[in-house]
Amino acid sequence: MTAFAKGATGVAMGMAAALAAGTASAQEDPIRIGLLLPFTGQYAWVGENVQPVAQMIAEEVNGAGGIGGREITFVQGDTEGVVDAGTTAAQKLIDVDNVMALVGPTSLSFSGSKNLIIDNGVPMVTPTAGTTELDRACQDVCFRTVPSDALGGRAIARAATDAQYLGEGGTAWENPVLMVAQSPAMVSFLEPIERSFSDFGVEVAKVIEFTPGKPSYRSEVQEALAADPDGIVLVAAPEESARVMTNAFQSGYDGGWFVTQDQTNAEYIELAGADLVNGTYGLEEVASEEGQELNRDFETRYKEYSGDDVKIFGTNTYDSMNVIALALLSDQMDDGEITRASLAEHIRAVSDPGEGKTQVTSFTEGKKALEAGEKIDYRGLVGPIDFDDWGNIAAPFGIRKVQDGAWSTVAVVPADALN
Repeated sequence: MTAFAKGATGVAMGMAAALAAGTASAQEDPIRIGLLLPFTGQYAWVGENVQPVAQMIAEEVNGAGGIGGREITFVQGDTEGVVDAGTTAAQKLIDVDNVMALVGPTSLSFSGSKNLIIDNGVPMVTPTAGTTELDRACQDVCFRTVPSDALGGRAIARAATDAQYLGEGGTAWENPVLMVAQSPAMVSFLEPIERSFSDFGVEVAKVIEFTPGKPSYRSEVQEALAADPDGIVLVAAPEESARVMTNAFQSGYDGGWFVTQDQTNAEYIELAGADLVNGTYGLEEVASEEGQELNRDFETRYKEYSGDDVKIFGTNTYDSMNVIALALLSDQMDDGEITRASLAEHIRAVSDPGEGKTQVTSFTEGKKALEAGEKIDYRGLVGPIDFDDWGNIAAPFGIRKVQDGAWSTVAVVPADALN
């Protein structure tokens, strides 16, 4: 049994015991964190990627005595990757399970859970939601350790219009077409991509929005090819993306492709076929230059813990959980009693930069500093976790390309290149 499997069993037993006890005092009860993520459906991989990293950090915290003696435990809220299920899952986590904070949601279900989160004042630190709907959602409990789609869309346009970011033999696009599935998580990219191409001196020749779930996209592909594109930016779920690319290939298209984070993974290559997607460009968040050594250490640690390689959203989850755990500890040490409102304030307290603060990169480092009476500034795997007034961060992006049946990073677009 892997360390993760053992830890997950222990946490599940701990949760069951706490719930069964019922009469335990608040100081003895575990601190419940909700995982508001898809664990079933076509986006189940998101929950599968996030939970073991969160679990690893929880075990680090619990092994060091917990938060004032209280262990961190998790409650799953399966959003199924859709709005309605996300609403139901959020309501149960908030009202029934009484979670103290949320890891999640994703862009797919944020619109269904937004009002519940804000109205109940539940701090959320999502490692997965890039949706622009979150850009200005709230200023007190909304935080994320993943950049906004506004930045992701800008990174796509920056790379597609500048050959230095396209790897050896790459050619800048001059007549792109944008194809976007009509779902909230995908439409979030539309305006940032179109506007950013224009900002970088290239106009999008055609924008095509299409209905998800269709068995064929021949008509939409023909509309796109009528604009004679040298590249197509495709923003859709993996299944629809594979159908669009297949229909384009069948129609004789041999231009470039650029996809978003949803398709920049090994599963998409397997789904669509390596020959079909060869040469396709993709996008992923990457570590800042200062965080690269930290990332290597994290990758080694996670491999030893779970037996697996770090997957998409893994680094973001590491930062999300460390911020939550350090905020919980700081809150408990300052106030003795943790509330949702006080926790939200301490999320900023442990992550904001400031003169005289001690920079830390893990819960263990942060705990040591806090117990020494120091104020801390958490620095993450994705770079400084310096939340703006709306809980957003900035980060660099890696430009990836399918070569020889696998994704490889061909360039990094630094955060300052997206201004």
